[in-house]
Amino acid sequence: MSELITAQNLELVVKKNLEIKEEVFAQAMRLQINSSIMKVASAPQLALLILQGFGLIQMPIEDKFWSGAIFVKDGKVIPVTNTSLPRANQYFTAWHEIYHLIFDKVSFDHFIETDNTLEERKAEYFAACMLLNGVERYFMELPEIEFISKIFYCMSTFQTPYKSVLISLYEYGVQSENEKLCNRIKEVFDLQFDDLPNRFRMLGLDDSLVTPSYVINTSSLKERIKRTINENPELHYHKDNEEYLKNIMDEINMITRRSE
Repeated sequence: MSELITAQNLELVVKKNLEIKEEVFAQAMRLQINSSIMKVASAPQLALLILQGFGLIQMPIEDKFWSGAIFVKDGKVIPVTNTSLPRANQYFTAWHEIYHLIFDKVSFDHFIETDNTLEERKAEYFAACMLLNGVERYFMELPEIEFISKIFYCMSTFQTPYKSVLISLYEYGVQSENEKLCNRIKEVFDLQFDDLPNRFRMLGLDDSLVTPSYVINTSSLKERIKRTINENPELHYHKDNEEYLKNIMDEINMITRRSE
C-alpha cells in the first residue's frame, strides 16, 4: 500500500522519484531485458503470473484504499491483492508487490505498513517503470482531443490507473520544462469519476480495465500446499500449511474490518 497522492503533494512525489530513479530503473531493467520472463505475457498479466508463483491470494475487499499487501508468517511470504478495485489498479498493485518480493530488503517485519515511505515510493516507481515506459511519447503523439480523453487513451494503452499516468506525465513535464502540461495535470489530478466505464465506452475503449473483477482466488497458495504434501507426505506439513492459509484469511478479515 502507498501514500495518498494529491495535487498538493505531487511535486514532492516527483522529487522523491528523481532521488530513487537510477536505482529503481536499474531494477526494472533487470526484468525487462530478461526475454525468458517478458515473452511469457504482456506486462499487466505477467505481474499476476509472477505473483501466482508466490502463492497469490486474490479477493474482493470493500476498501478503496487497501489495494494489496505482503503477509509474512514463519518465514512464508504471501501476496494479496484486492479485486474489488478496477483491473488497472490490480495490475499496478501487482507490480508494486513484486518490487517488495524481489527487491525490498527492509519492509518484511509483519506485513507492509504505509509508514515505510521510501520502500513504498520505490515500489510505486517500479510499477510505473514496468507499465508506463513510453507513455509521454504516446501522449504527445495523440491527436488534439480533450485533455482528459487523452489520459483515458493512455490508461487504456498502458493498462494503468488514472493517477499513475498523470504522475508519469508530470515528471515528463518537469523534465522538459513544459509548464503548461504541469499546470493542466494539477488541475485534473484530484478529479473523481463515478462514470469512468461509460466514459471509456464513449471513446470506444474497453471498459473492463476500469471495473473490478471481484475474483476470489486462493488456488496458487493451495497449489503450493498440495506440492508440499506431495514432496513430504510423511511429515504432515499439510496440516501446518492449511492452518497457515486459514490464519492469513483471518488476518486479512481483521485488517479490513479495522479499516472500515
